[in-house]
Amino acid sequence: MSAGRRASGRVLDIGASRTDDLPSYAHLCHLALVGAGELSEADLPLQAEKVDAAPEDLPFPDRAFDVVVCRFALTRAEHPALAAQEIARVLRRTGQLLFLDTAPTTRLGVDALMHLRHGGLITHDVDWSWPRSTPPLVQGVATHPAPQYVREIAWLRGAT
Repeated sequence: MSAGRRASGRVLDIGASRTDDLPSYAHLCHLALVGAGELSEADLPLQAEKVDAAPEDLPFPDRAFDVVVCRFALTRAEHPALAAQEIARVLRRTGQLLFLDTAPTTRLGVDALMHLRHGGLITHDVDWSWPRSTPPLVQGVATHPAPQYVREIAWLRGAT
């Protein structure tokens, strides 16, 4: 996943479990880590904060982050649809969600993509891979819809 190359500004990282998961984050102005696993405060970059929270209940204001990096949080969340809504809420209108998740072999990651869609995000550059020793993976980028399409998307979903 190209999180290190694409992440800039204020970044929320959900699911980083090792220092190796934090590539090239030294140039960020702020990094918040949720679900940071075994990472200790001493291992974190200077501008990072470790936050004890669930993806379904993020303690940040609306539109607080330029980029959200999400590793395996949707399939592991207790309520994946709520986690997707919370991610969409804290992501700026022009921000990007960079996601990587497991894809159940029967659904090929459709569940994770549908949760993002119901959360109000549109997926781009989605790619599936089948590593030998792990379940299939789905990764990609999700954004809020462009303002000129919000009304059309609501119409397609049946909302008025």
